[in-house]
Amino acid sequence: MPIELTDIARLAQILEKSGVDTIEIEEPGQSLKLVVDTGPRMAASPTLAAPAADHSVIAKADVAGHFLPAHPWRDKPFVTQGQRIEAGAVVGLVKIGLLYAPIVAPAAGTVDAVIAEPGATVGYGTPIVRIRPLAGSSPIN
Repeated sequence: MPIELTDIARLAQILEKSGVDTIEIEEPGQSLKLVVDTGPRMAASPTLAAPAADHSVIAKADVAGHFLPAHPWRDKPFVTQGQRIEAGAVVGLVKIGLLYAPIVAPAAGTVDAVIAEPGATVGYGTPIVRIRPLAGSSPIN
């Protein structure tokens, strides 16, 4: 029985709630390894809280692996702080073995910050890039 995308998302939620950071499932003809970022979460300080009018959107990893800000054959990163991008633009890659999965911008706007560190292990839903959306633009799903 093939593993469905909805099964993977549900497993990632279960892992995150239980505090487990990795699971490997192997069946004949298929295997799956999920790595979830379960690092300590810091409570927001009142002095560091984001302003109420902050409407930033976050480009997140859809798979687990290692974050790459640029393709290995390129010197220049996909995005830099202050760069204007379109919805669906590639903002980074997640390397899974020999596979490179793109991370796409959910909305058009200006790159506010690249949150993930180059080479960092990221899990499903890990924030990668914060984007200030353009006025009137709506996130893609």
